Amino acid sequence: MFRRITLVTAATAIAAGLALTGCSGGTTAAGTPGGTSNGSTSSAPSAPAAPAAPAAPGLNTPLTVGSFEYTALGVQDIGPTAGTSPLTKTAQGTFLQVDLKIANTGSSSATFIVNYVKLVDAAGKSYDADASATLFASPDQNAWVAGINPGNAIQGPILFDVPAGTAPASIQVSDNAFSKGQTITLG
Repeated sequence: MFRRITLVTAATAIAAGLALTGCSGGTTAAGTPGGTSNGSTSSAPSAPAAPAAPAAPGLNTPLTVGSFEYTALGVQDIGPTAGTSPLTKTAQGTFLQVDLKIANTGSSSATFIVNYVKLVDAAGKSYDADASATLFASPDQNAWVAGINPGNAIQGPILFDVPAGTAPASIQVSDNAFSKGQTITLG
């Protein structure tokens, strides 16, 4: 048993020594890398590059998340006030409005809630939708919360109260309040 452990340890040490010696080519007296006569160095083959992540869909390109198919139709800064009198809301900064179409592609009724959408700015900061501003800005008030039957869709503005000058980059859309969701670019 002791002899077997000694042999395994010795073989491991020899293999490690050979690996270290093979990796360090050193330099020749002329200062060029050692190991080859043409001055090039040999290196271990590199690992294959990871496949690039697919580009996120942009404006007017549908994205399916769970039972919902989201299509961002546009984005604009509508200023510090949302809604019409007497139902108005004033922003702490300014309101960015994302016009969104939400279709139910599932086989049963699903409820959309404005909290399923988050805005991400160019600096990577994330903003929640402003539910009451969205309610006041929507002419038929269906983009705030809506039960959508299979095959039906709603369309309306989703508002975000952001600091003035915020550059919108994307939205994160999901089919529930607990998932990170998927990205739709806005630029």
